[in-house]
Amino acid sequence: MIVKQVEKKGNNQVELLIQVEQDAWQSALQKAYEAQQLPVAGFEPGQAPRAALEAQYGDDCFYQEAVNETFPPALVEAVRQENLQLIAAPTLRVETIGPEGYTFAALAELYPEVKLGTYKGLIAHRDAVELSEDDTEGAVTDFLRQHKTEAAIDGPAAAGDTAVIDFEGFTDGVAFEGGKGERYPLVLGSGSFIPGFEEQVCGMRVGETREIHVAFPSVYTPELAGKDAMFRVTVQELHRSEMPELTEEFARGAGFGSVSELRQNVMMQLLESRQQEAQDAFEDALIEQVLDGMEVEIPESMVQNQLDGLMRELEGHLQSQSIGMEEYLSAMQLTREQVRQQIHQSAESSARFELAMNEIARRENFSVTEEELSARYKDMAALYGMSEEHLRTQLPPEALAHDLKITRARQAVVNTARAV
Repeated sequence: MIVKQVEKKGNNQVELLIQVEQDAWQSALQKAYEAQQLPVAGFEPGQAPRAALEAQYGDDCFYQEAVNETFPPALVEAVRQENLQLIAAPTLRVETIGPEGYTFAALAELYPEVKLGTYKGLIAHRDAVELSEDDTEGAVTDFLRQHKTEAAIDGPAAAGDTAVIDFEGFTDGVAFEGGKGERYPLVLGSGSFIPGFEEQVCGMRVGETREIHVAFPSVYTPELAGKDAMFRVTVQELHRSEMPELTEEFARGAGFGSVSELRQNVMMQLLESRQQEAQDAFEDALIEQVLDGMEVEIPESMVQNQLDGLMRELEGHLQSQSIGMEEYLSAMQLTREQVRQQIHQSAESSARFELAMNEIARRENFSVTEEELSARYKDMAALYGMSEEHLRTQLPPEALAHDLKITRARQAVVNTARAV
């Protein structure tokens, strides 16, 4: 790889002219040939000589695959060699190409100039953490709630019970789409169904069928918004949760030697949680000082990249709950663009943080070794149950190294600060 030209453009852009040399190019062409399954008369698929394939399909028949193979490492090496920091993937175009290799142009947007204020030796308030008796009692009660037992009952159903129901909804005497369910576990009082529904299930017994009359909210899917509806509901099962008593027997069953040991453990966990909350608030206040003292013009492309990331996070969160993005948008009566508008400020804040921490990392000359990257990939592989090789494809080393530098920059701010 040779960087033949670096040309600065307007709007903080730069264009690189990069040459992929003959040896790497021919190696990639040969690799593309060996992977092909193109048909040629007189040969089994994949068995025809390369010369025969190029005679039939053209000398450039493997160029596309070979370009795809060679441009990513060439681009990465060129960016590293020129010590550039790119906001996003550049726009590429092939300039010349032939048996001797090819050249391509990469138009990229660079990080803007960042003027930082003070980021070391900052001062911020950190709350002192103390626990009252009420705090401890509340934590013990929460612990007991987490160890509730569930028993089947006949009824009548009450708030807090789980009712396993069959239901079908009607408007104007006609069943509507999406209004039918079987053996749906509904926690009464959870607000999962439209207002008035769960209240009318309360009092029902197992095997009982009841007609429940409700009105859909005015803000709902257009075909149902504001309409009166009748649901025919049958209770198939009822389950009631009971909170255990705090006894020596319960404490031993929960893995503690005594009630006193359980209370001590719960209190320590609550204390650690409160201390972490205080530390997080302290660190956030420090970062806010850094951002307030920074002067920078945030590129809109950077904000859009952050928006894309936030949208992917939202889709992943919804997917984990078995909810599709389109289903969510329909229920919320929003478009994708409206969601992006709602989270635009968060994306801009993320971009400001990224720019500030990146500048600190640059000034402090932070670097990440291959050993550190390997150790991080190993930890992530164990955490997510994925192979290190797969992780490297999903999160390339350059991106992981950047993330680690950002983390170190934040820690540099915190480690030199003073709490009051």
